[in-house]
Amino acid sequence: MSHRQGEVPEEVADRQALTLNASGCAIWDLCDGNRSLGEIVNILAERFSVDRSQLLGQVGHALAELSRLEFIEDLHQVGPSGTTTTFVVAVEDKPYFWWQTAIFLESFRGKLPAGWRTFVVVCNNGQEISSELRKILERYDTAFAQGTNHADTHRIDIGNNGGECHAALNRVEALSVAGKAVSDKDLICLLDSDIFLYGSLNTEVMPKGCAAARNWHIENEKFFSTVEKNAGQGINLNKLLEAIGCDQPFLPGGVNVFVTGEVAKNPKFIADCYRFAHALFLLAHAVGIEVAWMAEMPCFALAMTVNGITYDLLENKELVVSDCDEASIPHGTLYHYYSDPGDFGRAAFRGSKWHKQAYRSGDFLRSDFEFYAGKANTDHERYFFQLAKQARARLDV
Repeated sequence: MSHRQGEVPEEVADRQALTLNASGCAIWDLCDGNRSLGEIVNILAERFSVDRSQLLGQVGHALAELSRLEFIEDLHQVGPSGTTTTFVVAVEDKPYFWWQTAIFLESFRGKLPAGWRTFVVVCNNGQEISSELRKILERYDTAFAQGTNHADTHRIDIGNNGGECHAALNRVEALSVAGKAVSDKDLICLLDSDIFLYGSLNTEVMPKGCAAARNWHIENEKFFSTVEKNAGQGINLNKLLEAIGCDQPFLPGGVNVFVTGEVAKNPKFIADCYRFAHALFLLAHAVGIEVAWMAEMPCFALAMTVNGITYDLLENKELVVSDCDEASIPHGTLYHYYSDPGDFGRAAFRGSKWHKQAYRSGDFLRSDFEFYAGKANTDHERYFFQLAKQARARLDV
């Protein structure tokens, strides 16, 4: 039986499934603590004459399962300190996330200490990953796993309604999935996908344990009240905690969240993250707040508080969410380019016309962004477009 170039013949696919799923002997033999995911895939692709891109997801899944079952210690090499940090993002498999993922991974390339890594959770309900996203994961040789897309399973998630670009609850999903792929003492840094690392990572300001960066939305007296249409109405997070009998002090942090692997593996902590996100959204509608969003921003800090998990409030400029109207920012910063003209009239960069919402359904990396790049006003804006050019070149090799 003939087949088109690039397809795996049925007899090879059967042999591949037997090798990887029945015993995992080939993968097991290659797990010597020195080889990366990409190196293991390369060896297996050559050994079984199977296309590398088709192996990537299967090997990644097999390694994650071996790690979950504790047959292997971890999915990454442990650094000199004995613990590592994993930077985690949740993405959906569509153009809006393709280009953000590529820029995110490009910005971290070659800048992490030994053993530290990036980890992508693809929230697609286990469906086949698109060739576009698979190519990104392959070219950046990044560890990844698949998870639930909560826009499909929770009717109240904002991603389910009104043409939103993302499902907010998928960030909780990513934390839960990542917890299965790290050691208890290792640190997970949960980030939004619309972030890039500006310059070299400043490891001196990285926390040693659970932490959350201070966030002005969350430290406001009433959550949701920052939107003009809500006329000062919102939910007092401290009173919410008091109402459920929690007298632990609440620290107003969120968005960029650091937790240990042990915390991320705690099913009650993860369940409480979902509960608080749901509760805040429903409470907002119950009291007639006009503009409410799925409140995953504070849910991590709220869940840590009620579970008695000690966490630090980070004040470092390198880690807080930027206001996207800065003439300069420190190197080693996680720059969050969330703003668009609908956010208080601000664009993503000071004085810039570029904003991410213009690329909801199109791949920014395939657009003619040189027009915007030529009008960049700040060093970090110019750096963003430099990353975009580098990512496009890497994907086009």
